[in-house]
Amino acid sequence: MLSKSTSQVIDQFQNTLKQLHTTLISAPLDSTDLKQTFQQAKVTFQTQIMGINESDFDPPVESQIQSYLTETHKQMRLLEMDLKFLQASHQSATFRTRLTQIQNRLDLLLSYGEAILKDV
Repeated sequence: MLSKSTSQVIDQFQNTLKQLHTTLISAPLDSTDLKQTFQQAKVTFQTQIMGINESDFDPPVESQIQSYLTETHKQMRLLEMDLKFLQASHQSATFRTRLTQIQNRLDLLLSYGEAILKDV
């Protein structure tokens, strides 16, 4: 079981990721809004989620949550690179491919958060 404050922080992170997903599918794509929303998600993850004390987790699920957090950290770094590649893409086919990769990565990140909130 997670503490209420930990659940709220993860839920806030989830909402920011959903906002980022909404920004991605909006037409035309606003790169400034995209950058700002990603930075908000990144700051939330780095300052609040990575700063969660292990005492906030029940011992039986602590290692599982740590695994999710490690994977989330990795996916956030990859998402940042994907966003840079998206902005650098000039051909529409490349742009669509990058956009699909980012959407898939966001879906994966959202699934990690849901797993932490529901299954653990």
